[in-house]
Amino acid sequence: MQSHETRTNTTERRALIIASNQAMTTSLRKILEQAEWQVEMGRDQDEFDLLAEQASWLLVVIVCERGSSEMLKILQSLQSAIASETTSAIVIAEQLSISDAILCTRNGALDYLSWPIIPSQLLEIAERAYRLAEYAALKSQGEFAGQEKLEDARATPDQSGRAMIGSSIAMIELSKQIVRIARSPELRVLINGETGTGKEVVARLLHDLSGRSGPFLPVNCAATVESLLESDLFGHEKGAFTGAHAMKKGLWEEAASGTLFLDEITETSPTVQAKLLRVLQEGVIRRVGSNREIKVSARVIAASNRDIEQAVREGTFRRDLYYRLGQVLRLPPLRERLEDIPLLVAHFCQRAAREIIVTDEAMELLCAYEWPGNVRELESVIQQLLTFSGRFVFREDVLRHINVANPQQRKVNLPFWSAMNSLRRDEWPSIRDLRNWYVTQAYLYFGQESVVARYLGMDARTVTTILEEVAESNESLRGVIDLGDQE
Repeated sequence: MQSHETRTNTTERRALIIASNQAMTTSLRKILEQAEWQVEMGRDQDEFDLLAEQASWLLVVIVCERGSSEMLKILQSLQSAIASETTSAIVIAEQLSISDAILCTRNGALDYLSWPIIPSQLLEIAERAYRLAEYAALKSQGEFAGQEKLEDARATPDQSGRAMIGSSIAMIELSKQIVRIARSPELRVLINGETGTGKEVVARLLHDLSGRSGPFLPVNCAATVESLLESDLFGHEKGAFTGAHAMKKGLWEEAASGTLFLDEITETSPTVQAKLLRVLQEGVIRRVGSNREIKVSARVIAASNRDIEQAVREGTFRRDLYYRLGQVLRLPPLRERLEDIPLLVAHFCQRAAREIIVTDEAMELLCAYEWPGNVRELESVIQQLLTFSGRFVFREDVLRHINVANPQQRKVNLPFWSAMNSLRRDEWPSIRDLRNWYVTQAYLYFGQESVVARYLGMDARTVTTILEEVAESNESLRGVIDLGDQE
C-alpha cells in the first residue's frame, strides 16, 4: 500500500465513506457533496483496502454497524496517515458503546458519533479535518519549524478489570474526555461527581490509560484524621511522634511514577490544604519530623462529591489549590443517563453469574427511581434482588427495595430524557424545534418523505412542509433534502 502522507493533496477536499447500508451512505454523501467534497464510497474493509491502493483522502468516515472489529482494522491501517495529520477518521455508530468510543479515540479517530447524524455536526468535523491537513502540509514545508513538537502520548490497555457501563450521550462524551486527558499523563485532574457515580473507577481508568509505570494508590481524605493523613501522605521519620518507631515512606513517595488518588479532597483541613498546595507547586515533600526535601513524581488525581466552586466561594476550599488541581472532569449522576440503567442491571447480573430476567414492569420502576446513591445504590439493589428474588424479578420485588413516588408520572423516553438532561433548562428546545429536528433526522435516515410519514404516523404533506421549512432556514441542509420523492 502506498504511503498516505506522500499522496495527500490538501487542496482537494476528498472523503471516503465506508458503510454497508446504502441509505446511510447516500445521506452522508449528500451532506459532504453539498459542502463541495469529492466523495468515494466503499462497503467494507476489503473495498477499503482496494481503494487505499489507488488513492488517499483527507477524511474517512467509517459507519460501525456490526461491532468494532472491522472498524478497528480500518483505523489501524490509517495510523501513519492519522499520525501525520494528512488524514482524519471519524466513526459513526448505530449503537453507541463506551468500549468502542475508547477504542476509536485511542486509535486516532477524530470523533465518535451516533447515527442519525446532524449535517452541521459532520460538516464541522470535515472542516476541521481539512484544516488539520493544511496545517500538516505547512509544517512539512518548514513553516512551523521553530515551534516545539508535541508528542502524542499513547495509551496502554486497561489492566484494572473495571469498566464504565453505558451508551448514553453523557457517558460517551465522558469516555472521550478520559482518553484525551490520559494522553497528557502529567496533567492533574479533579473529578467531581455525586456519591456513587464511580469517581475511583474513572481515576483508575485514567491511570491505566495513561501508561504510567508506577502504582495507583488511593487515599480517602475524609476517613482519616488530620495528623494521620499527613503521615500517610508524606511519611514520617523515626521518633517524629509517639509511636513512630521507624521511618515510614508516605503514599506520595510510594506512588513514584504512578498515580496518587486523593478522594474527597474538599474534606481536608486548611492546614493540609496548604501543604498539598506547596507539594503541587514545588514538586517536593517533607516527611513529618524531617527538614529534608524529597522530590516526588506521582501524578495527582483528586475527587470530591461536593460542589467545588461553591466550596471555594464559601472559603472551605482554597481557591489557589483548586486552580492547581487542573482539569475538572464532571461525572453525570445516574438520573441524567436513565437509558444506561438496563445495561448496568445486565452488567451486575452477569458479574454475579446469575441467570435472572427483569420484567418490563420491573425495569420501568428501576428507571423511574431518582437513585440518590447513583450507580452504587443501583448495584446494592440488584444484589438484594439477586438474593431474595427468583429467576424472574417482578414489579413487587423492586418495590420492596426502593420507594418510587408516582412511577407513571416519571415514565419517559429514556434516550430523549438523557439528552435533555445534558442541556441547561434555559437551552431546552421548543416543541416546534423538536418536531422539526425529529422529522429531519427521520428523513436523513429513510431518505423518503412518504416513508417518514408512515413511520412517524404523520400526514405526508405535513412532513413535506416541515422539511421545506428546515431546508429554508438551515443552509447546511440545502441540497441534502431532496423533496418530491415517491416510493
